[in-house]
Amino acid sequence: MWIPIKTCRALFFAIISVAMVQCTNLNAEKVKKDFDTWIAKLVSPHTNSLELVTDGYVVRGNIKNKSNITIKLFEMTPGELVFIDSTFTDKKGDFVIKGSTQDMIFCALSIVDKQMVYLALDNSTQADINVDVTATGLTYSVTGKNIEESLGLKELLKLNETFVSSIKILESEASTIDPNSEPGYSRMGKLQEQYYAIIANRNESLVNFAKARGSSFLPFFILQYNLIQEPTIELLTLARDASVKANPNSRYTKIIQTRFAEEAMLMIGAEAPDINLPQPNGENLSLESLRGKYVLLDFWASWCGPCRKENPNNVIMYNQFKDKGFEIYGISLDQDPNRWKAAIEKDRLEWKHVSDLQGWGSSAGKTYGIRSIPSTVLLDPEGKIIAKGLRGEELASALEEIFKSVQTGNGSEQKSK
Repeated sequence: MWIPIKTCRALFFAIISVAMVQCTNLNAEKVKKDFDTWIAKLVSPHTNSLELVTDGYVVRGNIKNKSNITIKLFEMTPGELVFIDSTFTDKKGDFVIKGSTQDMIFCALSIVDKQMVYLALDNSTQADINVDVTATGLTYSVTGKNIEESLGLKELLKLNETFVSSIKILESEASTIDPNSEPGYSRMGKLQEQYYAIIANRNESLVNFAKARGSSFLPFFILQYNLIQEPTIELLTLARDASVKANPNSRYTKIIQTRFAEEAMLMIGAEAPDINLPQPNGENLSLESLRGKYVLLDFWASWCGPCRKENPNNVIMYNQFKDKGFEIYGISLDQDPNRWKAAIEKDRLEWKHVSDLQGWGSSAGKTYGIRSIPSTVLLDPEGKIIAKGLRGEELASALEEIFKSVQTGNGSEQKSK
């Protein structure tokens, strides 16, 4: 089944973005961490009086053939760019920006037409930048003192851009194809295979990049700035350990340690926490009892419109794969047992069902951090998480790939999406 190739975003580049209609528990939604608060404490914005700063970073540069243009320095956060300072180039295109920061920070230097030079700055950084802006883009070099992280950041973003460029080529071709025609449908399938191959290669390359940085905040950057669509427990561990080695007291380190504590058990590759709740007949059924099968955890409720609309798709997939080693473990966020049972019967949901009838207070929902439904988690036969948030055609395609691999004896090597 063809899945439309979706736009990819990662920081200022693109990774996959999937739009889904869901029922949301507004009271349970976590408020996004306010980066501005700690940035205000972390960064000391200054004007051109920074020429007087003796203890802090220094960024000197030249923009080839660009005199009297504004240069702006921003702190990069996952949500936005936060202004730090600005200056102008002189007649020769030279400029200087100085400042101080308590910790190393990832920054973007806006040059011309919002084109950026990316840097990692702390109070021992003395960076010399040479920039050439052409009709086709911007190139730059960085030399100086304590610029290792800046060079690594440049390498990382260049690596990511190669994959983004490949995806854009596929998207461009896909936009010209009629998927309803037989040739178009066939070609779309080929493009889909190429797309997944690019994503898999990209993820592997980024993880290998992180592995090569034993003491660095670049693995943190990959994770925190969403360069990988669905982070794994391996990457989270790499980012935490590398950040601790780089600076155990950094705010970046504290962020990644907190994230590890909150998310590690639910990341791709982690063993799924057990659930043991009553079925409609009153008897408990544990998730662990389904080991040996690929299991889809389906968080839903009888009162959830999008969930009920999704059920027919799940019925089709269940009937297609149930005899091949697939099971659905439905966890309802209902409170009324009669409505729950009636929805199961009406929608012909013949798989396993459990609920503690606590609504948004569901113990399983809390364990899995469920804040909107429908929500899914896909497990392998060993009970490890291999995908999250799959629905409709995307879920069907993943199951087809899984059981195709199983038939050829490679089921245990199924790659997460």
